Amino acid sequence: MRIFLVLLASHLCLAQEMKLTLEEARAMALRNHPALASLDASAQAALETSKQIRSTLLPQLSGGFTAAVADDNSRLAIAGLVSSLLVSRVGAGVNLTQLLSDFGRTRLQADAALTRATAQREGVKSARLQVLAGVERAYYSLLRARELTKVAEETVRARQLIVDQISTLAQSQLRSTLDVSFAKVNLSDAQLLLSRGQSEIEASESDLTAALGLRDRRSYGIDDRSVDDALPPDVEVLVAKALAQRPELAQTGLELKAAGQTLAAEKTLYWPTLSVQGVVGTLPWAQGNFPTHYGAAGFNVSIPVFNGHLFESRQREAALRVRAIENLRDDQRNRIARDVRNAYVGARNAHERLKLTAEFLAQARLSLDLAQTRYELGLGSIVELSQAQLNRTAAEVAGASARYDYQILRAALRYQVGEDEL
Repeated sequence: MRIFLVLLASHLCLAQEMKLTLEEARAMALRNHPALASLDASAQAALETSKQIRSTLLPQLSGGFTAAVADDNSRLAIAGLVSSLLVSRVGAGVNLTQLLSDFGRTRLQADAALTRATAQREGVKSARLQVLAGVERAYYSLLRARELTKVAEETVRARQLIVDQISTLAQSQLRSTLDVSFAKVNLSDAQLLLSRGQSEIEASESDLTAALGLRDRRSYGIDDRSVDDALPPDVEVLVAKALAQRPELAQTGLELKAAGQTLAAEKTLYWPTLSVQGVVGTLPWAQGNFPTHYGAAGFNVSIPVFNGHLFESRQREAALRVRAIENLRDDQRNRIARDVRNAYVGARNAHERLKLTAEFLAQARLSLDLAQTRYELGLGSIVELSQAQLNRTAAEVAGASARYDYQILRAALRYQVGEDEL
């Protein structure tokens, strides 16, 4: 019965495991990640702002219906410079207004809004690169955690076997209790390594779940990847590519263009605004002698004269915003160049560690074989054997870490350059 329950639990775990390649993980993240969906919706909403501003250039037609009751021969005394006559009436009509010219101010504002919306699309591209980099980092971190756990499991089995052998020999007075103690210490160290590896697997699965845009953590059946040995020889070529194609720089450039368009629009504030207006309607009933139909048309010129230096302040604000974005762009370029160089150095060093850890592992295995042989022949001590075991475990851990660290750093370098593939 117990065996049946164990098999059933294993079957359920396998059924819940998600088979996932790196390409599938990247596609799933781009499709499901809520941060990308939010940014994409915001970018689409920003496109509507330009349409809203540009709508004022088109004819504005509205209709209305009014019914009013007023005292005979009364006047409105606080309405300002408008007709003060109050008349009981029922009327309906339409009103047409058309802006003739504001010397390009509205068009410049609409163009600035459209440019900002385009800048937000570049922000979406930047977020996509971040999501993809996060997916690769989580993917390879999970592979690294599983490889380290595999190393730990093999180490635990090997050291458990040695503990059993030495304990048997100690019972026969062929080995000392000190040897047994050293062997158990090494076993406990391997068990701690296994515990850390299992915890890292759980954390990596949670990271991968979040990177995929999912909420419920699950197990993943992911494919291992061969190490890509190719690395561009010149970092300055990568810096130039990053400065040419990073979406953040394109976004800042578009924001700078929008700020310039806003500044140009603010400079037209002193120019007059020209518009025409027409109204037509019917008055089926009114107090007094009024015609049953009415209509009027007019031409309006609005000329700004003085408004407490409002226009000067708005122009200075727009000019300062242009200067601020220019300095921000220069700072972004400096930081991107630094980040590319640092990412390249990290990836290069990780690539160099691949060869060094391979040599380290080969020597550690040879050392362990010799130490174990010497110990079995009675020529070596348990200290020598324990140190050789520790060296081999350290070499295997370093080799597994170096392999996947290189892949993680390669993904980081691709993100810094601003492209999916390097």
